[in-house]
Amino acid sequence: MLKKTMLIGVMCVSLLGISQTQCNGITKDSNQCKNVTKDSIELCHLHNPNYLKKEETITLICSGTTKQNKPCKRKTKDSSGKCYNHRD
Repeated sequence: MLKKTMLIGVMCVSLLGISQTQCNGITKDSNQCKNVTKDSIELCHLHNPNYLKKEETITLICSGTTKQNKPCKRKTKDSSGKCYNHRD
């Protein structure tokens, strides 16, 4: 029964046109990577040198000052370098 279910699942995936291939990257142990990719260069996110995370932003400490004239300790990803309290 499990074999029939697996066969039907594989046929459904192939009919939908979702083509996934195994990564062509090589691991540290000199084995082929077991990750699956949809990318045309057939490399997973670990082996693709051009891969960028969707939210590739830098976290900074706020450059504003508090009421006591001390540096703010909050972190921000905003391009202004200031947290939500110190933005104009």
